[in-house]
Amino acid sequence: MSAPARRARIVSAAVDAFASGGYGASGMGDVAARSGVTRAVVYDYFPSKKALFLAALQEQSAAFLGYIGASITGEGAPEQRMRATVDTVFTFAERYPNAWRMLFVNATHGDAEIDAAWSQVAEQRNHAVVELLADDLTSAGIDPSSMRAELTVEMLVGALTRAVEWRHVRRGIDRGEAIDAAMDLLWSGLAGSAGGALG
Repeated sequence: MSAPARRARIVSAAVDAFASGGYGASGMGDVAARSGVTRAVVYDYFPSKKALFLAALQEQSAAFLGYIGASITGEGAPEQRMRATVDTVFTFAERYPNAWRMLFVNATHGDAEIDAAWSQVAEQRNHAVVELLADDLTSAGIDPSSMRAELTVEMLVGALTRAVEWRHVRRGIDRGEAIDAAMDLLWSGLAGSAGGALG
């Protein structure tokens, strides 16, 4: 196995371990066992559990942005693209549940430095979403560099996160109905704040 492939396997195992057991309860030995290598090999790639966690967190955040980016900036009217984005977020959470938990659910880790890093990655991710939405925000009369733009994205991401978790707890909820409900709230709020400019 090539070094990049082995590193990717270790990171994937780390995501599973941290999402399942939490940062505090997960050790390098657990990651090694999940990835089928020795602890020494894990340390060859990452000098500490903290370094491994941060690498996994940043890589999963980048993967999430890449996953939803095409829906945000794709073809179609703003409402169509928002629906596609909502659907894509639900899909990401279903296909990559451990990455989802690491990015959006497990916000506290029993380590102040890790908690601060998690918050920083979340903030950077929201800034990236603002950039992806820049044209739509401008059309809505919202300056992409403004506090209002940041707050708008913060509320959109927060609402979607809660919607995904709500459906996860209530497993019988139809996916389409959940997306419709999310759209009713998110789109009406965003279009209303734009005075109908998003059309």
